[in-house]
Amino acid sequence: MNCIHCENPNPERWFYCRSCGNKASEALYTTNLFMMSESGKRSDVEFSVKNMDEHIATVKKEKSERQNKIWKERIKQARIN
Repeated sequence: MNCIHCENPNPERWFYCRSCGNKASEALYTTNLFMMSESGKRSDVEFSVKNMDEHIATVKKEKSERQNKIWKERIKQARIN
């Protein structure tokens, strides 16, 4: 098998060509195959470009809001009873 870019022999079948550094062969799979799979059919998966720090801050905020809401409801119930 030769590299598709520089035609250099690639008998070990390295993923990247050892002489030019590019991919040595065409991709076997595409993203279209993912979309045809069961995982690709799920509509509840969301993709975003949020970094880890933003995600952690959002989760912390949502968790503290939920906890505050629970405690407010418990205090309200205690006052009623």
